Amino acid sequence: MKKGDFVRTPRFCKVKIQKVFRSQQNAFKPGYTVSTDYKDYLGYQVYGKHTGPKLMIFAAVKAL
Repeated sequence: MKKGDFVRTPRFCKVKIQKVFRSQQNAFKPGYTVSTDYKDYLGYQVYGKHTGPKLMIFAAVKAL
């Protein structure tokens, strides 16, 4: 998964990946803490970050 990819998540439908992190800890530091309930066969999870009222951006995290 890479920046700019679109993925379909169970919780938020189709989202665009803004960043990719190597670990969950690295994603949580800048605020990507909202789970989308997405997990793929390559081991990626997707988390969201609130940027305003009803606005979010999303990041992929490589699960270990």
